[in-house]
Amino acid sequence: MQEQSRKLLDKEFREYHLSSSIPSMKVGLIVTFLLFISYSVFNSLALGNVPEQQYFLKFGLIVPILLISFIVLFIKPLAKHLTLIFVLLNLISCLAIYYVGITSDISSRGYNYFYAWVMLVMVGMHTFFRIRFRDLIILNVLQLLAYILATLFNHSYIQRFLSYNNLFFVLSATTLGFFISYIFQSLNWKNFLHQKALTENYHKLIIEIRDRKEAEDEVLRSERQYHEALDCFPDWVIVVDRDLNVIMANSTLKQLAADAGILTGLVGQNIANSFPFIRRTEIDDIKAVFETGRISIGEISFEIEKQLVFVETRKIPMIRNNEVDQVMIVTRDRSKEKEVEALKLRNAETKEIMLREIHHRVKNNLSIVVSLLNMQAKKNPDPEFQKLTKDIELRIRSMALIHEHLYRSENLDRIPLSTYLRSLATIISSTFSGNFINIDMDLDNILANIGIALPIGLITNEMMTNSFKYAFHDKRAGTIRLKLEKYFATGFKLTISDNGIGLPKGFDFQKQDSLGMFMIKLLVEQLDGTVNFTTNGGVTASIIVPNFNL
Repeated sequence: MQEQSRKLLDKEFREYHLSSSIPSMKVGLIVTFLLFISYSVFNSLALGNVPEQQYFLKFGLIVPILLISFIVLFIKPLAKHLTLIFVLLNLISCLAIYYVGITSDISSRGYNYFYAWVMLVMVGMHTFFRIRFRDLIILNVLQLLAYILATLFNHSYIQRFLSYNNLFFVLSATTLGFFISYIFQSLNWKNFLHQKALTENYHKLIIEIRDRKEAEDEVLRSERQYHEALDCFPDWVIVVDRDLNVIMANSTLKQLAADAGILTGLVGQNIANSFPFIRRTEIDDIKAVFETGRISIGEISFEIEKQLVFVETRKIPMIRNNEVDQVMIVTRDRSKEKEVEALKLRNAETKEIMLREIHHRVKNNLSIVVSLLNMQAKKNPDPEFQKLTKDIELRIRSMALIHEHLYRSENLDRIPLSTYLRSLATIISSTFSGNFINIDMDLDNILANIGIALPIGLITNEMMTNSFKYAFHDKRAGTIRLKLEKYFATGFKLTISDNGIGLPKGFDFQKQDSLGMFMIKLLVEQLDGTVNFTTNGGVTASIIVPNFNL
């Protein structure tokens, strides 16, 4: 991965090294071309057809190379192939050096211009052409080899090796060219790295500026949406800082403040000064929210434009950097809700009074019915009629007793069954006062509505009446037990038992056709319950009601 990155970096540098040098290459090539042409024309005019001029004409082989190098710099489609073109042109320069050297006479006048021209060609290649340093070395070696071969073939080898045909000076020019190329590439490498770093940092800076601009735009857009959303609230919204100065207020509150003649410039004002009707307790609640970071809810009332206003306030902490930085106060006008609540309360009180009056009147009407039955019984001495009227009287009393309890109870919806059954047992026992029957009661505190209590009272009346009538026929003493207990989560179980003579053999509850047994079956079915009779030293009746919340 690192090697691949290095290759990419080298490739990028070569492109930079070449492209950044194109302007200077254009100037250098055209100046060299013009100087060469000018010098050749001057020599021709000034010296005429001398031997030195013949050498200048040979040196003109380099002119096409200069022109082609200059022209390709302006052709954009060839920009990707400039390195290859420059290598090929410098290979041609090697052939030019060899040709000029092999066709020159070492003993002729002007031959010394040859090695000077070779040095200029070598130095020019290093100066003008920005190709890879490795390629420059290869091309320079080929140019030097062309010069040496030309020197050998034109018989200059008869001189000493290092000094024949000025080889020392050519090598010195080659070394100078290497230094020039190395310095150029080193400077360009540093510039490349600096420019690359600057470009990367510039792009990073551009991205950072763009991201920051987008973030700022997003913050502004979010803040605008936040204000627009709060302005749509029908509630009064205000935000305060730790000094209780107003930071923001929605349009609903601003309109209210304007209508009430309160300061219009709320932002920056202290909330206690801007809203004089705010109580000290509310100010303390706001300060407490800053300290605890918990939502606080309260209610206040005040007068605006001669109208009494009831509002609910919610103090909501706005946390930044793990601490409460601001508090949003949302105030909701509950004046109409208060009016509705007050109306409902008055209606409920009126309804309760009416229900109590109804229960009271029903109880009184049932008492009148009982009195009428007693009056009728006194006029008819028939024992069966007396027995019948007593049964009816007890049933009516059991119903009247419920209305009496509801009338006196604080809860008109439910009555305690234990209290009701105790009172009912007392009434039944007092009706059969001639017997020495003890009433034993174990009653749990169970609340039931009238739909449950009325059938239970009638069932209890029938069962206890039967015990008084039939369980102790041959004896005047005994015990009747009432037990009321919870049955699972939503039900209860009522057990009525006595220690009397028990049930007759072959007794089948379902086959009994008396009015009392028929009422018991009907009332148990009404309660979705069950009844079970057992006899073991008396009679035990167990009534299970699975749900007393009907």
